[in-house]
Amino acid sequence: MRIVRKILRKAAMIFRRAFYRILSDAHVSGKPINSSPLLAQGAGKISFAKNVHVGVENDADFWNSYAFFNPRNENAKIEIAENVWVGNRFVAIAEGPGIFIGKNTLIGNGVKIYDSDFHSTAPEVRLSAMPKRAAVKIAEDVWIGDNVMILKGSEIAEHSVVAAGAVVAGKFPAGVILGGVPAKIIGEVHG
Repeated sequence: MRIVRKILRKAAMIFRRAFYRILSDAHVSGKPINSSPLLAQGAGKISFAKNVHVGVENDADFWNSYAFFNPRNENAKIEIAENVWVGNRFVAIAEGPGIFIGKNTLIGNGVKIYDSDFHSTAPEVRLSAMPKRAAVKIAEDVWIGDNVMILKGSEIAEHSVVAAGAVVAGKFPAGVILGGVPAKIIGEVHG
């Protein structure tokens, strides 16, 4: 019976990954290593360098989630450098300037990254005005904890750590620990 369960589990995993690949329509260059299903939708471009891992197979979120990469328009781009690990339930939505993730970055489960506000804050033009947009830049060797949200225009310099649950909005120097809502520097990384 144990062997049958293993075979069924493996078949279901292969089916889930294939199903989301079929639904994907974005222009993707590079080939990530998908443990979790990956949905790539949008008119823009997604670039994966070598050795990018998406998802964690033996995780509670594997069976009910997928990673979502969404460069929404033709000018939008999402670039992931080599040796990046992305957790389950990852969301990256770019509407223009783009999202750039540096090499050797670790990204936890439930992380969301946006390069746009998506809507104006002014009620009278909320549905019609052009939202504010700014590129998101995450340097190399950054560790981003679970359930972090990174907003438009944010820049996280190399060797930094973002604590679980933080909401990042702003530019931060190298080698710092960020935490809180909104995120602020709460410590330094010591090597």
